[in-house]
Amino acid sequence: MKTIAIIKGTHCNSCKLLIEDVCRDMEGVQSCEVDLQTGATVIEHDERFQQNLFKQEVEGLGEYKVEFNS
Repeated sequence: MKTIAIIKGTHCNSCKLLIEDVCRDMEGVQSCEVDLQTGATVIEHDERFQQNLFKQEVEGLGEYKVEFNS
């Protein structure tokens, strides 16, 4: 499955790496890629992935706001 999240507040490569690292540590995630230009984050995952947990983890990192487009 694929989920697309728009993450507002990303502005540099450190943001990208931090979010991708958190994403990869989540259960059910096979891959995660953040596009700094658009804020779009594409998450490839199985049914164990929990959007609410992802949102909570990323927003807990700092000044990020997560919205899902799925």
